[in-house]
Amino acid sequence: MARFLATFGPLAGRVLLSAIFFFSGYQKLFGASGRAASSLAGRGIPYATVAAYTAGAFELVAALLLALGLKARFTALALVLYLVLVTWVFHWRPALRGDAGQMIQLLKNAGLMGGMLLLASHGAGPASIDRG
Repeated sequence: MARFLATFGPLAGRVLLSAIFFFSGYQKLFGASGRAASSLAGRGIPYATVAAYTAGAFELVAALLLALGLKARFTALALVLYLVLVTWVFHWRPALRGDAGQMIQLLKNAGLMGGMLLLASHGAGPASIDRG
């Protein structure tokens, strides 16, 4: 059992961590790109439509790399930086003002960052393209 978990646990973890980025990236590119762009524009981000499509593409590529275990350490660190930026721009101030929904989003992002830091520290595991 320990050998199975050591082999396939990191694979399951990577797939689960990548799921939110697959969904979010797909939504930004194909589902709710206008909503994402208007949210970015509302925060004063220039070229909001381009930024929304760029974020969506980044999320999809990062999710694919994580799931496959290809350049997983680098990808995990890139996602940590992305999550820090997203959390600061969209969730930090409303959460501190007492918005419970934004606090949940902030804590979700913090948990994702923790998972990414573990992945960056320990590697993608044996069931990956990079093999650790």
